[in-house]
Amino acid sequence: MAKKTRTTTWIQTILEEASKLESSNGKNLMHQCGKECSKTSKFLIGAQKIRKQYKDEHDPDILFRAFKEQYYNNSNLTKDGNIITLIFTECTCPLVKDGVTNHFLCHCTAGFTKNIFETLFDRTIEVTIAHSILRGASFCKQVIK
Repeated sequence: MAKKTRTTTWIQTILEEASKLESSNGKNLMHQCGKECSKTSKFLIGAQKIRKQYKDEHDPDILFRAFKEQYYNNSNLTKDGNIITLIFTECTCPLVKDGVTNHFLCHCTAGFTKNIFETLFDRTIEVTIAHSILRGASFCKQVIK
């Protein structure tokens, strides 16, 4: 078995077992993995820069606009009141690109996004996976509150 295939199979097994944990335990585990993964992303670095640049700002609309304009300038990131919607037309996770197909991995993505927006807004937020390519949808949609 090739190294890539062994690694992919190993990750698929971990995801399968994590999905069997009590719902919050498995999801929290994956959220922590996503948080760790986000630490080297350009989006977290951007959120940190915006937060520092607007250190006394608490208006989420101002922070969101600055972040979107400087680091995420596309129409797939929108804000309506206290709800942010993030849509991807393809999965951007490198593990999926390497062949991981277990949809429990999407909770990792939620943790990734959660860390970015908690850093930007300097408050606790909630991320829900509304649609997922790994769950059979034609796009991924995250709802951020």
